[in-house]
Amino acid sequence: MNRLVAGMEELIRRTVGPQIEIEAVAKAGLWSVLADPNQLENALLNLCINARDAMPDGGRITIETGNRWLDDRAARERDLPPGQYISLCVSDNGTGMPRDVIERAFDPFFTTKPIGVGTGLGLSMIYGYARQSGGQVRIYSEVGQGTMVCIYLPRHHVGEAQADVPTAATAIERTQAGETVLVIDDEPLAACRT
Repeated sequence: MNRLVAGMEELIRRTVGPQIEIEAVAKAGLWSVLADPNQLENALLNLCINARDAMPDGGRITIETGNRWLDDRAARERDLPPGQYISLCVSDNGTGMPRDVIERAFDPFFTTKPIGVGTGLGLSMIYGYARQSGGQVRIYSEVGQGTMVCIYLPRHHVGEAQADVPTAATAIERTQAGETVLVIDDEPLAACRT
């Protein structure tokens, strides 16, 4: 996750503009997470855009990663099973959100932005992605002080997954004259293009 955040920093800086200061705080020794990197990048970018919109006069966005041990109480508060999680938090020093907005923030099409500015899908998509990945999203906010949105994803034990990976690739035989090669594209969109 730290590599993903570092790889996104320049894009985030260009997207939020020069009036917003970006700080990335990468936790040393961060555990691994098994997640779709494109969806995680999209989630991070959406959170940073929301943070920017909460600071119309400029401000500061902090992106922070961390390892989290959630005991029974902490896990119950986040609607997760107890265990080890990696957190990706985006915080700002913007306008903050009142309790009633926080309660509806993950609802599809709910937005506090003017008509034509936001779709109200960003946070609901992040919520769906986190839940589908076995994690959760939480919003911590105070009006006039700012907001922090944290994505919690379960720790992935790399050693267990690597046991299934072959250590050496087998050589592919070249086709001979008269043989046929079948190529299968399993991308859902590929079928629509034919």
